[in-house]
Amino acid sequence: MKRNIIFLIFAIMTGILAITGIFLHRFFYPQNYAKNELGEYVNITVSQQTSTFPVNKSTIFNVEYDYPEEDRLLKEQLKCIPALMGCDKDGVERYLQNYMDNLNQSEREAGLCSYKMISYNGNEITLRKTFKKPEYNGYYAKSYNGLIVILQGDEKTVYDYTQISIADLPDDLQESVLKGYYLSSDEELYSFLETYTS
Repeated sequence: MKRNIIFLIFAIMTGILAITGIFLHRFFYPQNYAKNELGEYVNITVSQQTSTFPVNKSTIFNVEYDYPEEDRLLKEQLKCIPALMGCDKDGVERYLQNYMDNLNQSEREAGLCSYKMISYNGNEITLRKTFKKPEYNGYYAKSYNGLIVILQGDEKTVYDYTQISIADLPDDLQESVLKGYYLSSDEELYSFLETYTS
């Protein structure tokens, strides 16, 4: 019995010393703790998240490919985009704007209409590429083997093979046709064909 009382007193004293130690530590090292909404002290050095910017080799990029007309969203995770290393938030946004200003042909044809940063948290940045089906209007007159070919607005689909020779066109129009002469409407196309058909 005497042994049990001694053990109980020892356990209570150990608990009191531990609680005293915790309060003394919080008193002497207050910069590591902050009160939360409940009035409890929380170690703020543990709860701080890593900063998103500047972008470094541990930054993870979640790229979303949004096709709103098809109600489809694809996701891809990239470990690194080398061009963004060291960039802050403004640098990332400038990169995305420059990307859109200098689109490659394949993405232009796929209908990429926007590329934006939609969120960032910790060491993750989420980017979204939005695609819309391109609408092609008008026609293009181009030269093929010395003859004029009429292409639809996508500049790939042949609308009509004509027998109009490029040599029969005025010099300034010949240069335009070699680059791709744009005809904005059916009326403009028919007028062009009537004017230069022999």
